Amino acid sequence: MTNRNRRSFITTIAATGTLGLAGCLSNVRELRRGDDESTPTQSPSESDDGGPEAVDGPDLPGTPLEDFEDLDNWVTMIDAGSLEAETDDPYAGTQSANLTADEGTDYTAIYSTHDEGMDLRDSNLSLAVKFTGRDQLQLTLELFAPNSRNVHTLRRTLTGPSDRWLRVDFGTSRVDTQPDLTDVREIRLTARRRGNLNGTLECSVDDLRAVDRPKSGKVVLLFDGTLESHYTNALEPMNEYDFSGVEAVMPEALGGDDRLTLDQLHELDDAGWDVAARPRTGAQFIHEYTPEEQEGMIRRTKAYLENRGFEDGARHFLTPRNVLGPETIDLVREYHEQAFRFGGGPNGLELTDPHNVGFFAGDAGDETKNYVDYAAEYGQLAVLHFEYIGENGMPVEAFEALLEYIDEQDVAVVTATELLEGR
Repeated sequence: MTNRNRRSFITTIAATGTLGLAGCLSNVRELRRGDDESTPTQSPSESDDGGPEAVDGPDLPGTPLEDFEDLDNWVTMIDAGSLEAETDDPYAGTQSANLTADEGTDYTAIYSTHDEGMDLRDSNLSLAVKFTGRDQLQLTLELFAPNSRNVHTLRRTLTGPSDRWLRVDFGTSRVDTQPDLTDVREIRLTARRRGNLNGTLECSVDDLRAVDRPKSGKVVLLFDGTLESHYTNALEPMNEYDFSGVEAVMPEALGGDDRLTLDQLHELDDAGWDVAARPRTGAQFIHEYTPEEQEGMIRRTKAYLENRGFEDGARHFLTPRNVLGPETIDLVREYHEQAFRFGGGPNGLELTDPHNVGFFAGDAGDETKNYVDYAAEYGQLAVLHFEYIGENGMPVEAFEALLEYIDEQDVAVVTATELLEGR
């Protein structure tokens, strides 16, 4: 990211009151050390006493629970890989925790115990993570409150990028029995392969932090594919509840068979919807193109929307086919202020990384409703992803019933722009 783009981005989020999001994490160490003349720089190599020098972490909301500078309180589960310090590329401080498992080991897992218990009833949890050697990873954070019969589980699927630090704002995926979050006695972190199940497993984690949980949750209704059914079958029932959605647009698809027209897109915009950028990649993942081709797709898609009056929506990016490569995330952070992709569950609020907002299927029945419930109960964000509404997709009656269900919960339905600006 250039200095000009970074300054422009910081100005934008400061104006909306969300400077704590620390936005551009593209090359986290670049942002931590700074390459602007106004930002003090520091060497990441070693300190005066010969040891690794501390790296400043980004300015984020919340309070650190664990900085992983001392790993003595963390224990590896039996037959669940190994744990050691990583000092070559720490997220913050002098080291991060590196978890590995060989090809014959199903997963890697560590845990820490807290005899007096921690009070996390008013907190959501966030973690920095970097993984290598694969495109996808699943992270599970379990809170034993106070024991293994009462577990609050937070899970997130990561679809890239490898070799880049990013933050996971964990959302609740399951609640067993009646965990007492005022008395969390054990935290367990598990990393599993996803997608390609072969090869070794390696990831690093750092800066586990608690952020203040808002009193109520939020829901984003995200529509993918530039499909005409979003206009013909979703707009009217959403208007009945005063809900606005987010339409992710491939410019090349507009006006095609079963696709939105530009006039319909303007009507969605007039109804309060965001019109977000979704580059068209065909049958390929975006990271399979060259970095120059990726930049062209991202730049042209954003410019197309801006040139047609959709400046607010163009701030947001939907990942085509979900998987991001390391160069892709760098470019997305340069051109966009917020990005969505599959995450498999809700997100914790307040967001610490707006470029890693996870969504899940809006047509998954009870699972979808459960995640909306968790968003309401724990002050989290549920991003519901839709494709066809009606024929060949989610029945209109089911969609309307889901809208009614959401309206009955203690959540606010917001657009991507309202989410970014904290409204």
